Amino acid sequence: MTAVTEPGTRAWASRDFRRLWAGSAVSTFGSEVAELAVPLLAIGVLAATPGELGALRTAQFLPFLLATLPLGMLVDRRRRLPLMVGADVGRFGLILVIPLAVWAGFAEIELLYVVMFLAGVLTVLYQVADFAFVPEVVTPHQLVDANGKLAAAQSANEIGARGFGGLLVQAASAPVAMLVNAITYLVSAVSLRGISVVETARPTASARPSWAEVTAGLREALGNRYVRALLGEATTFNLFNEIFILGLMLFTVREVGLSPLQIGIVFTAGGVGSFLGAWFGSRVTGRFGYGRVLLITLVLGNTAPVLVALAGTDAVGTLVLFCAVFVVMGVGIGIANVHAVTLRQAALPQELRGRVNAAYRLISWGAIPVGATLGGVVAGITDARAAMVSGACGMVLATLWVAISPVRRLASIDEAARLSRAGDPPRTAG
Repeated sequence: MTAVTEPGTRAWASRDFRRLWAGSAVSTFGSEVAELAVPLLAIGVLAATPGELGALRTAQFLPFLLATLPLGMLVDRRRRLPLMVGADVGRFGLILVIPLAVWAGFAEIELLYVVMFLAGVLTVLYQVADFAFVPEVVTPHQLVDANGKLAAAQSANEIGARGFGGLLVQAASAPVAMLVNAITYLVSAVSLRGISVVETARPTASARPSWAEVTAGLREALGNRYVRALLGEATTFNLFNEIFILGLMLFTVREVGLSPLQIGIVFTAGGVGSFLGAWFGSRVTGRFGYGRVLLITLVLGNTAPVLVALAGTDAVGTLVLFCAVFVVMGVGIGIANVHAVTLRQAALPQELRGRVNAAYRLISWGAIPVGATLGGVVAGITDARAAMVSGACGMVLATLWVAISPVRRLASIDEAARLSRAGDPPRTAG
């Protein structure tokens, strides 16, 4: 494999990375539009019941539990770029079925289940392959900046895409919004096709995958001391964040009386903070040391939500407080996520990156439905404020995984690659 890159630490120097970034940004924009358009279509066009809406959400996320490990193995046995292009083309065709079915008059909720499940499988494939492909497009010194740019695009879409989706549904219709979603996948595929990186076929241990191959990523994720710490942090965060968000939504709507627009402003503030952290995060690494920056920003992002305990029932005061909390939380998590993703990429063997990322998602994302269930139980037994505050306090615990691990002592990303399998402790940063 040969990557066409220029020397330096800025990923924009790579033409291939610019194409990868453009494809990722466009497809993510479409996905964020669909996050709002899909439930609105189910409710407004298909008259879905609450149970059917729950089943639809399950269909969307079930592939992350069922398909991550086998698709991770596939990614490690095949060239990544064709898999990503194929996933985009497949999602374009699947999502296009939805508006066409509505306009033809034969759309049913069952069709939506099938389409969203299959599209979810292709989304898992794209995301697992993308994670493994980024280090092949840029140089090791550009990797932090590259992940920062990709994360910034994600954050920017979180800020604007859902609002645009709501506006599009209101001004046109939900099927039109889904058509836009489908087109973004096609645009992404075209952008990715222009990447000139030449990949070599991955070596395969056997013609048919074995269970040992499928679970190799899981063993590596739990056995690698750096990845294990990051996985523990992410899983703990996702679990308690779901409790926090569920309690926050109930508290702001029922006890404070914030409008949907005001709640949207709160989450937009978080997106702005995340964008700033992701975009500029790589610039502080050299000054303070890799592990130290990761730990400090995790403390910042995972501790800021505790301040919601100060909220009263005054709408204006609560809105200002929550916006401030979400901005700080976004900045911390935005920087930390860039460093965590880069560390995972650097600390893993190239031939296992796809499978390890799949295992990582399986465990960390698997905590999300568990957290949502626990949040409902806590809010039902106590109240919304208790659920919100308990979730915020639980997120603080997530930082301990990194604080007590060798990650905090890393001086540079190169050190992680060199020592990820060694027993020698890394030298102290700074």
